[in-house]
Amino acid sequence: MEKGVSFLYNLFIIIVYSGIMWMSFFLFLNGKDKILLWIGIIYSAIIIDDIVTFASEQFQSFAENYNRIFMIVPTHKTLIYLTMSLGYLIIFKNLINKKITWYDFSILGIYVTYMFFIPVLDNSAWKIFLYYLPSQLYNAYVGAEVLWTIKKNPEFYQGSFYQWCRLLFYFTIIMNLCIIAEDSIVIFHFDVYSKYYINMNNRSITSDIMYLTHAAFSACYLMYYLKTSLRNNTIVNSVNSHTHSSLPSDIEESILHRFCETYHLTIREREILKVLLLDKTNQEISDDLFISLGTAKTHVHNIFQKIGVVKRPQLLSIYDTYRKDQLNAKPENETPSP
Repeated sequence: MEKGVSFLYNLFIIIVYSGIMWMSFFLFLNGKDKILLWIGIIYSAIIIDDIVTFASEQFQSFAENYNRIFMIVPTHKTLIYLTMSLGYLIIFKNLINKKITWYDFSILGIYVTYMFFIPVLDNSAWKIFLYYLPSQLYNAYVGAEVLWTIKKNPEFYQGSFYQWCRLLFYFTIIMNLCIIAEDSIVIFHFDVYSKYYINMNNRSITSDIMYLTHAAFSACYLMYYLKTSLRNNTIVNSVNSHTHSSLPSDIEESILHRFCETYHLTIREREILKVLLLDKTNQEISDDLFISLGTAKTHVHNIFQKIGVVKRPQLLSIYDTYRKDQLNAKPENETPSP
C-alpha cells in the first residue's frame, strides 16, 4: 500500500473508530450500560493498534525496530488482543442477558497463559502463526457459544433486535476464520523470519474489514440505545404521571394487579415489578426494598422468565402495551349509548 494511500486510509478508519469510541463513552456516562463501556474500550485498543501499524507502514526504521521487539516481547499486541477478547465476551453475553460463567473465565485463563508463553519459542513463521491463532479461535468460540444459547432458548430471543444479534455473532465467527486463513497465507508465504532479518506485514485486511463492520454494528447499537432510552423515559413518565409519592393510583394499581395475575407473579415479585417500572437498577431495587443485591437479581430474573423477556426495555414495552389496552378497554358493565 502506497504511503499516500496508507495515510488517507488510516485517517479514515481512525476518524470512524474515534467517533464510535467517544460516543460510546459519552452514552455510558449518561446511562451506565456495560456494553457501551466495552465498545469504547475495544475501539480505544483498536485505535492504538492501528496507529502502531500505520507507523510501521510509513517509517521503515520504526518497522524494523518494532518487528525485532515484537519477536521478543509482544507486550503491546498481547494486551490489545486480551482486552478485545474480554470485551467481546462481556458484550456478547450482555446482549443476550447471560452471566459470564466460570467455564468462560477458565478458557480465557488458558488463553492468557498461552499468549504469554508463545514468545519464548524460536523465531519462525510457526511462532507468529501460533501467537495470533488463539485470539481468533477464542473470539469465534464466544460468537458460537452465544449463538448456541439463542438456539436452545428461541422463545426468549424473538424480535428484530435478536435477529440483529444473530447476524453480529455469525459475522464474527466467519470473519475470525477468514483472519486465520489470511494469516496462514501471509505469514507462511510473504513474511520473512530469520536470525538476521525479519519482515512482517503488520496489517490484516480481513481484520480491518471486521473492525469496520463491527463499527457499523456498534453505530446501530448506539442508535438503538438512544431510541430505547427515549422510549423507556416516555413509558416511565407515563407510569409516573399516575403515581403519587411513588405509589400507583387506584387505576394504576388495578392495572398492575391484573398484569401480575396474568403472568402469575408472586406478591414479592409484584413489589419488585413496581420498582422495575420506574426503570431502576438492581442496586436501586436492593436499596429501596431493603433486600440484598443477589435477592433483587434473583427476583428480576424470575420476573423476566415468567413474562418471557430478557431485557428491561422488553418488559417496559410489554407493560406499556398491556396498560394502554386496559385503559382503552370499555368496562364490562358499561351500557351502550342510545
